[in-house]
Amino acid sequence: MLRYLRGDMRSLPSRWTGRFDAVVNLFTSFGFFADPNDDVRVLRGFARVLRPGGVLVWHGGSRDGLMARFLARDSWTTANQTRVTQQRSFDPLPGVLTVRSTLTAPGRVPAHRDHQIRIYTATRLAELCREAGLVVEDAYDGWTTRPLRRTSSEMLLVARKRA
Repeated sequence: MLRYLRGDMRSLPSRWTGRFDAVVNLFTSFGFFADPNDDVRVLRGFARVLRPGGVLVWHGGSRDGLMARFLARDSWTTANQTRVTQQRSFDPLPGVLTVRSTLTAPGRVPAHRDHQIRIYTATRLAELCREAGLVVEDAYDGWTTRPLRRTSSEMLLVARKRA
């Protein structure tokens, strides 16, 4: 039986320790915390709640591929004629991508939304996983069966908790 439980990924409940066969982290829901130590805390929490031999499936952006095809600005128009413009900048030292989205709807004042995300290389994520007690066994080019490549903009990592 599949049951969904909800919690803050930075502080998973202690009663979840060793309870799960798998943890699934999808669609860039990792790296949004301002403090990179929160990302470390998340991976340690994932490892803690997994049973020995349990699997972490991690999906998100691949820094190598994203930077190989970096797009500083783009825009498009939605079905309701709202113009969406995104301006991006990247700071390579902390690995932080900053995105400013501007929505311009007919007859309305433009709205702005800024967000930042820390983008990792597969190498760095594998190191963080290892430090948390997880071993990355496979790395894929996003949602395909192809191995992760330098030009992959998305990556899917499969890590296992040490027995």
